[in-house]
Amino acid sequence: MNRHSETVVSRDQEIETERCRLRYPNENDIPHIWSASQTPNFNDGLAWEPPSSMADIKEPLRRAQASWVAGKEYSWAIESRQSRDFVGWISIRREKGDREWSMGFWVHPAEQGRGFAKECAAAVLEFGLSHLQANVVTATAAKWNSASSRVLERIGMKRVHTDRRGVNPNPDWIDFEVRAD
Repeated sequence: MNRHSETVVSRDQEIETERCRLRYPNENDIPHIWSASQTPNFNDGLAWEPPSSMADIKEPLRRAQASWVAGKEYSWAIESRQSRDFVGWISIRREKGDREWSMGFWVHPAEQGRGFAKECAAAVLEFGLSHLQANVVTATAAKWNSASSRVLERIGMKRVHTDRRGVNPNPDWIDFEVRAD
């Protein structure tokens, strides 16, 4: 039995927001992930090596699915509730102990600037605090990525520090957190 079984989430667990449905990711998402990754500068500041082919996305997708089943990380594909079009990706990952989690997200370049990141990040933050019973949820944004920083601030996260982690080409990062009351 998984030692974190109290927070293991069913693969059927979806989160609905006003405009989006967050669902368990599957292989149908690969062309959309590929499309996003081929946009110039899209991969800057993401914690992954850009794929060189669609086949390169299969293993990270499999790892995301295995992490879900193990209760270590929950990654959802974001899609429009109305059209079912792919919008992006959002995850919440167990960090130190059972009560600290970190969140990350990206929105497909074709969908950016429409408020999807804020809407979905707020829902996943609430999921972490209520369903996962997190005491702390953290997130990190590249210092140059003011749009992501604004999303984190607008959902109630506070800047806690800036540091250099050596991720090229943009090594400056801003760390955010929210603590449960």
